[in-house]
Amino acid sequence: MWDNQGRHPQQHEQSMAQISPVLDTVRHDAGLYRELDVLERLQQSLPDGYEIFHSVAWQTAHHGEARQGEIDLVVLAPNGNILLVEVKAGELQLIDGTLIKLYGRREHDVARQTRVQHAAMLNRLAESGLHAHVTGCVVLPDYRVEEASIVSLPRERIIDASEYAVLGTRVRELLDHGASRSDVESLRRFLGNVFKVSVDLQVLGDQVRHTSRRMADGLATWVPRIVSPSGVVRIQATAGSGKTQLALRLLDDAATAGQRALYVCFNRTLADHIGRIAPARARVSSFHELCVEHWRRTQGEPDFTAEGIFQAVVERYGSEAQNFEALYDLVIIDEGQDFDPAWVASLLPQLKEDGRLYLLEDEAQRLYERDGFDLDGAVNVCCNDNFRSPRAVVDVINALGLAERAVEARSPYAGELPTFRAYDDDRGLRRQTLAAVESLRERGIPIAEIVVLSGRGHGRSLLLKDAKLGAFALRKFQGRYSADGEPVWSEGELLIESVHRFKGQSAMGVVLAEVDFEQLDEAARRRLFVGMTRAQLALEVVVSRATEAALGKTLA
Repeated sequence: MWDNQGRHPQQHEQSMAQISPVLDTVRHDAGLYRELDVLERLQQSLPDGYEIFHSVAWQTAHHGEARQGEIDLVVLAPNGNILLVEVKAGELQLIDGTLIKLYGRREHDVARQTRVQHAAMLNRLAESGLHAHVTGCVVLPDYRVEEASIVSLPRERIIDASEYAVLGTRVRELLDHGASRSDVESLRRFLGNVFKVSVDLQVLGDQVRHTSRRMADGLATWVPRIVSPSGVVRIQATAGSGKTQLALRLLDDAATAGQRALYVCFNRTLADHIGRIAPARARVSSFHELCVEHWRRTQGEPDFTAEGIFQAVVERYGSEAQNFEALYDLVIIDEGQDFDPAWVASLLPQLKEDGRLYLLEDEAQRLYERDGFDLDGAVNVCCNDNFRSPRAVVDVINALGLAERAVEARSPYAGELPTFRAYDDDRGLRRQTLAAVESLRERGIPIAEIVVLSGRGHGRSLLLKDAKLGAFALRKFQGRYSADGEPVWSEGELLIESVHRFKGQSAMGVVLAEVDFEQLDEAARRRLFVGMTRAQLALEVVVSRATEAALGKTLA
């Protein structure tokens, strides 16, 4: 039904150099990362006829030992000359005439790296029967060489911060020397096909994640500045809009000011996640944890085997809420769409008279049927910008109408359309889920950054009952907590969870499996929306044949 070749057509101005892969598939931000900043600057300063390749893999042999790596940028000139561009951002050291770049405690000899890359390129060209003039340069956008003597690398092949403004001119000067005998089209095919130019998701992952987080800081920047006379601010914001950043910013500000803060959400897994990254001074809990703790203080240890015990625990908490002490300067209710009105009412007495209440919610992620509620005097804030999900994934979300209002795709990464894999039976489900995991790994996402999400609950899921998926041991919640309240997990390398429990979290690669419904009704839309918006880089969806047909009708 869909394939995973969802890249946009290549577009570029005729007056600028051409880029492969298309820059639009990498990011759309203002230039937070130097390598891409160099790429953009070259595209704008080199005229039509020049072509720039980035993330070019190389492999060679040295004394019988295979070596491989990646060249930052390769510029192909209209005359067939090739320039290898190595970008070294930040500070460097000059030791005995050698440029050294530090990566933690590891030292990298810049000149040696460029020599190896140059030799590797010449070897690969020769193997392909091509003859091109190849030279290299190092771009140091943040470092000035000054007058120091560099013996390991010719000064004319170093473009430092003082020359960065004329980067395009310097590159053209380097490409004017020498003559290539092979035709340009053969060299273009060589760079594009032999090296299989593509975005490495593992390399790209941290960059996209960090950039998305920075872009999504908008809520955390301006919402705390909003003045509400009632002290109540209600934020209706879509998945990936930055609600977690906002909550952490509010908790950090409260801790800095010496104030007491309470963060409450519906999902225990989300509470555990926030508890690990929130200030120690803040109290972080799921709503049901609060109720259980109150029961323990007043009634003793609850009998969790008793029928209706959780309902009884919640009702007692609510009935005694008016007697609670107003302890908190700040109360944050996250996942508000899944809260019963009575639960919200039971938290309000704990807020000081001059305290602030923030309610974070998203109707498209409502997984439980609850009555709606109003908060008197609340200032309402709406945000439909998704900074987390690849733009191609958001396109599918909007095409399926999974949210009441169209989601605005704001991620720096365009990505690829999600692959939908259909299964006929339990065996096919496991086979297609494993194939989806392997597909993500082949694209460069490490197994530790992949999560399998079941569209069924823990009680109905087949995959969550298995110990392994193919050769991968599954890491999953065991349904119990340790004596100190920590969740107990099985030992495994591949994380598997239900959509419900993973709400509020995300991963580089997501396999949304066990998606099984005959009609795309409201409940199915919400589960699909929550599952699809967990992916930061790549998404695979494993659906039943009935679901495949239902989605096909929606898009027909």
